[in-house]
Amino acid sequence: MKDYAEVTLEMINRYNRPGPRYTSYPTVPAWKNGSFAEDYTHYLQREGQQDTPLSLYVHIPFCSRLCTYCGCNHFITRSVCLVDEYLDTLELELKQTALHLENRKTIQQFHLGGGTPTHLDIPQLQRLHQMVSEYFDFAPDGEMALEAHPRVTTNDQLELLYELGFRRISFGVQDLDSQVQHAINRDQTIEQTQRTFYKSRELGYSSINIDLVYGLPRQTVETFEHTMAIVNEMRPDRLAIYNFAYIPNMFSAHERAIQDNDLPDPESKVAIYLASIRFFTQVGYRMIGMDHYALETDELTVAQNNYTLHRNFMGYTTLRGLSQIGIGVSSISDFGNGYFQNEKDLQSYMQKIKEGEIPTIRKKTLDADDMLRREVIETLMCQCQLSVSEIEENYQVSFPQYFANEWETMKAFEAEGLLEFRGNTLQLTKLGILFMRNVAMPFDRYLQSMGTNRHFSKTV
Repeated sequence: MKDYAEVTLEMINRYNRPGPRYTSYPTVPAWKNGSFAEDYTHYLQREGQQDTPLSLYVHIPFCSRLCTYCGCNHFITRSVCLVDEYLDTLELELKQTALHLENRKTIQQFHLGGGTPTHLDIPQLQRLHQMVSEYFDFAPDGEMALEAHPRVTTNDQLELLYELGFRRISFGVQDLDSQVQHAINRDQTIEQTQRTFYKSRELGYSSINIDLVYGLPRQTVETFEHTMAIVNEMRPDRLAIYNFAYIPNMFSAHERAIQDNDLPDPESKVAIYLASIRFFTQVGYRMIGMDHYALETDELTVAQNNYTLHRNFMGYTTLRGLSQIGIGVSSISDFGNGYFQNEKDLQSYMQKIKEGEIPTIRKKTLDADDMLRREVIETLMCQCQLSVSEIEENYQVSFPQYFANEWETMKAFEAEGLLEFRGNTLQLTKLGILFMRNVAMPFDRYLQSMGTNRHFSKTV
């Protein structure tokens, strides 16, 4: 089995090309654009006839300043009135959504994403929770999670959120080096990060994640090793170490504020990535698929051991099979065989909701081939292996025949050392996990037609 030390610059150059992260399949660029209010209503009403719980995602787009590395849908403001107006809009959408769902109101998973959810002050956070509680019921054993920025998250906010039932929190740290932070317009000190982290521990948050990013401007192996050492001292339950998705033709902040010559070259970037893998696996973390790490006792590790790990728009999760309802600007709903996305422009989103419209602007209905390919890609991304016999049994296909071209590519990956054939199972090697997106991409039938250079970051 090839290991990380055997990665060559030639191999990096060959595989380091634009590709999806596969938080969904088919990926968003393959969805249809238009107005799909009637279709979305139909899906909600169909969900209302089921008796299983739901996953609810609420998008809070606001930040007080722009971090120039960011590719999320965000809106920079210090206006309390605008945030209150947005909460008014969320309440209308929650009411509208609950009406179509009829009696199906139990939420097993609740996630606040952004932007910066802790941009909301104490009264606004209380109001948001009250709004959701008015239209939905939180399952007693449900999961409540949020994303937070250590620099703007106060002790009072942490205490309130804990009282409201949140037990999972993810802190965006990215990098603790002052020069790197300056290059991405961020001024988050080590002390602020530690204060927020340890206060969360003290309050009793059961799962704390820290996000880091490699490939940022002015970042080196040495500076990132210093960041990793400090993070390891805090000992988060989970880590997400993301590849900086530098896409200047999609994100104007990248084009305006980040200079090409400040970015690590491909060889240096991979050296940073490999250093992070070696460091965290040596200090007791398990690499969970792409980007993510968890302690051996964490639920993600247990789920991977039990082959129950799942991947969705919020990343890796232990809750498989839940329909996800997205609330807020740009939010995405996932119904298993259909995706919908809300309007991405803040003012257009709020205006449509106020006028009683359902603001869906993108849709994708999955056919049988999409469902099969999604299962293959998600299994590879979550379990780092694929049982060919299970796929054949569940979908009544002959895998080598149905995926004839892909099968030949898998054999080429085997010769390269990215995977091994173990009986009827494709098993990713350690090297294959490094190039996981590349191994999954041959199963994506939309890639060639959508133009990967425009839509996706590079895979390493």
